[in-house]
Amino acid sequence: FFSVLVHAIMMQQAAPYYDCTIAVQDTAIRSHSSGAQKWFTCALGAAVGAAVGLVALSVAQDVPAQTSLPVQLFSRAAIATPTPKALMSSQSLRSPLSGAIPDYATSALSSAAAAVPGGMPTELRGSATEAHTRSPVAGLSLAVMSVVAFGLGLLSRRRTFQQVQPPPQSLAEIALMAWTSEHNYDYDLVVIGAGSGGVRASRIAASHGAKVALLEPSMSHGPPNYSAVGGTCVNVGCVPKKLMVYGSHYSHDMQDAKSYGWNVPDGITLDWSTLMANKDKEISRLNGIYKNMLVNAGVELIEGWGSLQDEHTVAIKQDRGAAEPDKTISAYKILVAVGGWPFIPDIPGKDLCITSNEAFYLKECPKRIVIIGGGYIAVEFACIFKGYGADVTLMYRGDMFLRGFDDDIRDHLANEMKEMGIDVQFNTNPAKVEEAADGSFVVTTEAGAQVPCDKVMYATGRKPYIQNLGLEDVGVELNERDGAIKVDEYSKTNVDSIYAVGDVTNRINLTPVALLEGHCFADTEFGGMDRVPSHENVACAVFSQPPLGTVGMTEAEAAKKFPKVAIFKSGFRPMVHTMTGASTRVLMKLIVDVATDGVLGVHMCGPDAAEILQGMAVAVKMGATKKDFDSTVGIHPSAAEEFVTMRSPSYFLVDGEKVDKLP
Repeated sequence: FFSVLVHAIMMQQAAPYYDCTIAVQDTAIRSHSSGAQKWFTCALGAAVGAAVGLVALSVAQDVPAQTSLPVQLFSRAAIATPTPKALMSSQSLRSPLSGAIPDYATSALSSAAAAVPGGMPTELRGSATEAHTRSPVAGLSLAVMSVVAFGLGLLSRRRTFQQVQPPPQSLAEIALMAWTSEHNYDYDLVVIGAGSGGVRASRIAASHGAKVALLEPSMSHGPPNYSAVGGTCVNVGCVPKKLMVYGSHYSHDMQDAKSYGWNVPDGITLDWSTLMANKDKEISRLNGIYKNMLVNAGVELIEGWGSLQDEHTVAIKQDRGAAEPDKTISAYKILVAVGGWPFIPDIPGKDLCITSNEAFYLKECPKRIVIIGGGYIAVEFACIFKGYGADVTLMYRGDMFLRGFDDDIRDHLANEMKEMGIDVQFNTNPAKVEEAADGSFVVTTEAGAQVPCDKVMYATGRKPYIQNLGLEDVGVELNERDGAIKVDEYSKTNVDSIYAVGDVTNRINLTPVALLEGHCFADTEFGGMDRVPSHENVACAVFSQPPLGTVGMTEAEAAKKFPKVAIFKSGFRPMVHTMTGASTRVLMKLIVDVATDGVLGVHMCGPDAAEILQGMAVAVKMGATKKDFDSTVGIHPSAAEEFVTMRSPSYFLVDGEKVDKLP
């Protein structure tokens, strides 16, 4: 009787989770009530039935809004009357490998007697009283049928993040239910764009049980699309850029090596084709890793251009300019994660210029290059090409590049780049670009100056890549200033079923931010959680030479928000260059709120700045105080220890005014 009761409880709880379990319940329960006069058959039926019920519950992926028996019997935490949402968040209910089966068995057995009066279904009590009426062969057959029925349902089940419809009553209905879904769309989620945010959202949503399709125009990097699976970062952004940064350092390192006793021969030359071939090989490897990662996560990766046809329908084209789509698919929710695309101002000769896309596929390193822009990309590529031996001119229309970074850090980097031999021209804007007879180019500025070069690279920013997406057709609102998709804190647009993450929203255009936004979206919409991505105290780095890293407020931002601010600064020659004679210097800076002693910002320009600032970011995010920094023992000898040994403020800011001492 108790084995029947345990199985009944298990099956009543598990029945709504999988499409086959009513049939399982019927056959499994009957196996219990067969041949009870034969103890071995009764024991076999009880064991099989209980095992089926326990396994069904342990692999359950969804919890219904209603339960027929007290849910607390199956709460691993034994919480009184937990809600379905609380149960959904319990990993023990969601994972087949949770190891929680003994807990469920113990809980069910200990509570079985209390559940008998109102909990056992009438038909179950009736079948239990019909025990001893069947032969051992019938009992064994029905036990086998129980296992087979459950196995068929388990193999053919269709997992969805939503509550499923009432379970089917026959094997025919089971088979049909395995290929249908409550919302009647093809997918739970369709993601347009396999970049950082799109890939992360797809994988996490699939791990929560959603059926996901991910659209990407290209599966491998290179012209004409340049980006591919993995997005801008992997194909024509962070990854190849950092590889080229590493390579550009060697020209300096080999010169410095002479001061450390290495007999480095003169006349070392660069084989650009080897660099490009090895870079391409690495990016291709990463393309393959991303594809395998998505497939292994259960995401359906579809090659093609995606666009919105309506609030729940995505059109797919192999040729982006085709009048009609090759096919359409529907989804309960749609996520737009198409990223951005390089922007070149409309000046005469713009077609003669390259962007960062083309820079990663140059056949040779230019001897002379003009780079226009003042952001990450412009500054980094100026240092990269200089490291590879090019004569570099960097033009920026403003007073100082890297707007938004701390002013001291910006000034310091500008001086370091000039010391490297880069011709940094501020308040300079090109008026036109012309091609000379020999295939070289001439850049004419608005002031009339002319600069001859072999390549002209524009790095004046990136704009959301929204062309031909059909956003306007379905009423998705865009920012008038930059064309970015407007979203709320949960990355949802004004259209309930459509979301957007990453650079296409132009919030903070960094790969880790896109990853965070995609992850939070998937956890919230498909994981039963409530996650809002935080865009405060996001650390970042510029891989210039030397690199800079930063987290938290700049001095100017802190002065506007806090009445009294202490500024700690330290500048010194890095230890590695005490023997090389290089003029490179490090600048470190702490910004502290006087009232609370809280560290508001940490900034650095110097070797290994990115690596050091990642650790500082954790401290700032946790709300560390200057006292916490002071009480930390430094790592010696290192540049990083300077952050925990700056004892005296360099100056203070009182209501925005710089003073040597506090009044």
